[in-house]
Amino acid sequence: MGNVVVHDDVEIGANTTIDRATMGSTVILSGVKLDNLIQIAHNVEIGQNTVIAAQTGISGSTKIGKNCVIGGQVGIVGHIQIADGTRINAQSGLQIHYHA
Repeated sequence: MGNVVVHDDVEIGANTTIDRATMGSTVILSGVKLDNLIQIAHNVEIGQNTVIAAQTGISGSTKIGKNCVIGGQVGIVGHIQIADGTRINAQSGLQIHYHA
């Protein structure tokens, strides 16, 4: 059974959902600020001092680096890694395209 680990100095806004991991942990590291109405799926890891605005959805097993800024209404596909210091504009969608 998985769990959720929330480190020190984390702010979680109203109606934000953080799903427990299926195995292992969903991890929110220190200094993270989460606005209202955010969906964080299973096994997600959010790096230190990252800020996420309202109505953002993060799919399962995504790893977000430290010091990232994610605007409102962003959709992030699962199983990707986002580098430290990344800035994502509001209403953006992040996904992976596979080329054969």
